Amino acid sequence: MLSLLLVACSTSPQTPEQEQRATTDPATVSITRPVREPGVSGNQFILVEPVMPSSQRQVEIAQISQLMLEHELSDEQMAILLYRRGALYDALGMSTLARIDFNQVLEYRPGMSDAYNYIGIHATQAGDFETAFEAFDSALELDPEHPYVYLNRGITAYYSGQYDLAQADFADYHYQDEQDAYRVIWLFFAEYELEQERAYQLLSQRKQHVPENWEHNIIRLFTGEIDAQQLIASTLENVEDQRALTERLAEAYFYLAKYEMFQGYDDDAANYLKLALATNIYDFIEHRYAPLELERLRNGDRIAPR
Repeated sequence: MLSLLLVACSTSPQTPEQEQRATTDPATVSITRPVREPGVSGNQFILVEPVMPSSQRQVEIAQISQLMLEHELSDEQMAILLYRRGALYDALGMSTLARIDFNQVLEYRPGMSDAYNYIGIHATQAGDFETAFEAFDSALELDPEHPYVYLNRGITAYYSGQYDLAQADFADYHYQDEQDAYRVIWLFFAEYELEQERAYQLLSQRKQHVPENWEHNIIRLFTGEIDAQQLIASTLENVEDQRALTERLAEAYFYLAKYEMFQGYDDDAANYLKLALATNIYDFIEHRYAPLELERLRNGDRIAPR
């Protein structure tokens, strides 16, 4: 008897555990900017070996494919298997195969909101924003409490240049957990495109609700309390293993790229994005959208720095 276990893959980092709250008064926070010659960076990089494709995941894909070929399965079983295989393809960076499977899921189970969520993510990565919006709207119709759709639809709005819509979705996502640093920082990105000074003020205020863990340092980078080298150094603090370090660096390099863009150092930003991509952490949003950020840099499609 074959037992199938469906493990939903997270499309955003997990909410950090609660720690001691910061006590800095937001009214006293001074946002500072580094002074250096454009194109010159003294930052030191931490380079790690890219995560290699998981042989276990590849074997599971083969097993699922064989099972679907050799057995007569119900529509529900086919939907579960296709969804699982799509999630495995996604984690291995095989986005085209993943997208095919997630679309096929809906032929067997039209009401699976998680499949629509993944379809929206992959459409966004491909720059097909219209399809992405349709998929996320369908996911919310099926499951208004879906944990990640507001984040993912907000990202679609952000990269399609609809910053008001992005701000609204990121705000909804943020208010679900005000202690999550990633929710704070993506909301800041949208607000930065709308009104920069106000965005920094709100970022400093929201920082007070975020526990002082590693993710908190990402916010502190943008508020000027630490610099790039300090953020990179902080990735080594209390790290459990090589995989955890690589995951932190995927995040750190992406957010350092955004930081450098805001300072006007596009060459440094591009280098950081390439380092984020080199980690091969395909299912992290920081890896997913690094190519779109590189495209924005090439097209000059961003707000000028302060």
